[in-house]
Amino acid sequence: MANDNTISRRKFIGAVAAVGATALSACAANSQPTSRLWAADRSSGKPPPRGEFIVKNAFIVTMDPKLGDIPNGDVHVRNGALVAVGPNLNAPNAEVIDGRNRIACPGFVDTHFHLWGSFARGVVADGDFDYFPVMSKLGPVMSPEDAYASARLGITEAIYSGLTTIHDWSHNIIDGRYADADLRALRDCGIRARFSYGYSRNLQLKPKETADFNDIARVKREWMGASNDGLLTMGFASRGAGDTPPEVYRKEWEFARGIGLPITQHAGRSIAEIKRFRRIEMLYNDKLLGPDVQLIHTYSASERERAMMAETKVHNSIAPYTASRLASGLPHLGDLLKRGVQCSLSVDTTTVGGNADMFSIMRLMLQLNHLRSMDVMDVQPRRILELATLDGAKDLGIADKVGSLTPGKRADLILVRTNDINVAPFINPVLLLVQQANPFNVDTVVIDGRILKHKGELVAIDTEEVINKAAEAFHAARKRAGGPY
Repeated sequence: MANDNTISRRKFIGAVAAVGATALSACAANSQPTSRLWAADRSSGKPPPRGEFIVKNAFIVTMDPKLGDIPNGDVHVRNGALVAVGPNLNAPNAEVIDGRNRIACPGFVDTHFHLWGSFARGVVADGDFDYFPVMSKLGPVMSPEDAYASARLGITEAIYSGLTTIHDWSHNIIDGRYADADLRALRDCGIRARFSYGYSRNLQLKPKETADFNDIARVKREWMGASNDGLLTMGFASRGAGDTPPEVYRKEWEFARGIGLPITQHAGRSIAEIKRFRRIEMLYNDKLLGPDVQLIHTYSASERERAMMAETKVHNSIAPYTASRLASGLPHLGDLLKRGVQCSLSVDTTTVGGNADMFSIMRLMLQLNHLRSMDVMDVQPRRILELATLDGAKDLGIADKVGSLTPGKRADLILVRTNDINVAPFINPVLLLVQQANPFNVDTVVIDGRILKHKGELVAIDTEEVINKAAEAFHAARKRAGGPY
């Protein structure tokens, strides 16, 4: 998709005129406040039903290269699928959501999120309270119930903020109950996700032991069937070369590939890491890299290693907040894109980044690339928005289902208000999304055709209960860890 962020004067004036005309006949596009599709029911714990609805008169940023932007258009959804996208759609049986003063765009796709630590963001700081010292204390004493409460906190914030897909990079799986806890949280909240079965703080101290192959196979068998509505997929999160000897990581990767799991791996995170080993080079020399591998971070990857990434067609998930907060390094985004590497964006962990806020992540990613390239034209805002939507879906292998508002795909979309004080006046939709908006501006969130947030409020999740349970779990774990963590 082109990096052009401009709209012609004629096109813009025409869009404004059309919206103004629509405002004169509000009856044509009023949300129905009593609709069962978005009526609040936070006590049942069940997501709202799928049904048929149409978003009318929104500024649609489809992220589909053929459809482009539609300044005054409609989005028709039926039973979880996008039926049609375009102007003046006819859907007489559909309930109507007013899209005026809204941008409709694909939901954001995170590609690397350590949900299990979400409840600990209030204590991670510097020195002895840095992420790694704190989590190495908390992780081993957490219960499966703690893991569930913490994950649910992270997922709830993600949905509120407009994330419709997340990659749960689960690396505190002490035993199978912890994997089940994360997966229950994902299922109960109704989000789309890849769950990557990882290791634990304990297993990290045992480099000669492999991951629990039997339990990984069990999780795939029990959780990845038709019963999850296709919302959940699975991967394998590796400790990998450098942290484990070759006979261990080779065996783990062979097992994962043998049962059809894509592999995800932290690599090239910092100067401190590459002083110990160059993981990308080690995996390349072992002939293990390929298009089923997602490398996380890579800020300290050498030019030679970046060429290896391009050659082997690995994917790269970038976390700009943790890159800067932990002084890991500046991402090589522009260079990787020029080399054809599939890139995407990630929250990483709210304990370090602070929030599950893809708007801020996009904004910081753009700015860090300016500093890396010293060329403000190197990567443009629309390309950044692609990373947060369609490219994220490509990274996770689900671009045939989500990532753009293309008829036939699943209905994962958000509506973002354009008339709030922090974004007005509305001129350019891409600039608003990438450079101005924040989670507060997200009016509506739809995941697989279910409306999970509407008029700025979560529909099916009791936020107060989620917060209270997470706080209780954190303080109990903190006490077991001996504090002051």
